[in-house]
Amino acid sequence: MRNPLAKAALAVTGATAALALSAAPALAAPTTWTVGPTSPVTFSASSTNTVLSLNGIPLTCPTAAAGGSLFNATGNPGHIGNITTASFGSTARPCTSPIGPVRPIADTTPPWQLRGTDYNATTGTTTGFISGINARLTVLTCTFDVVGQVHVTYRNSTGVLAVSNNATRQLTVANASAGCAGIAANGDHPTFTSSYRVIGPVGGTTSPTVVGT
Repeated sequence: MRNPLAKAALAVTGATAALALSAAPALAAPTTWTVGPTSPVTFSASSTNTVLSLNGIPLTCPTAAAGGSLFNATGNPGHIGNITTASFGSTARPCTSPIGPVRPIADTTPPWQLRGTDYNATTGTTTGFISGINARLTVLTCTFDVVGQVHVTYRNSTGVLAVSNNATRQLTVANASAGCAGIAANGDHPTFTSSYRVIGPVGGTTSPTVVGT
């Protein structure tokens, strides 16, 4: 004998699955990446909300800047850009922390690489990561390096590159000096959050576009 309750349960389960699929974002893993308005595009980027948090200590920079080039690419992850300059803070607006001034120095030789992994055609949003990050930070008598990767998303309509960490894309502390006790230790994973407004070409007023297919 057929069980009408089981049949109803299967119908509900099927409807729920269909709804979940229809609500899922239109993400795709592209193998071709096209950068506009023409490739390559030189770009500059600026941020006013950059925070590196390490062992509960926020290291905050009121300004940050980056520059480099974006270009067409194939493959996944697609190598769609190089960051050749990066800076945090300025003489007028230095980086700070609750325990004292912070002095970050970015090393972009070799360039940090921007790579795309997914593209949402509905929102015009690229998801990916920046690899090859290398920066040295000094806080009081503590000096240490931060190396590794960060997770990023870039939306064409706003020109905003949002930077964060996740379980896969992490930064790691290395070469911590003897004065870093209680501040940083080798192997620590700081979190980094920021939103960069990207302009390209340099000197222009519009943001570049990235499309994955």
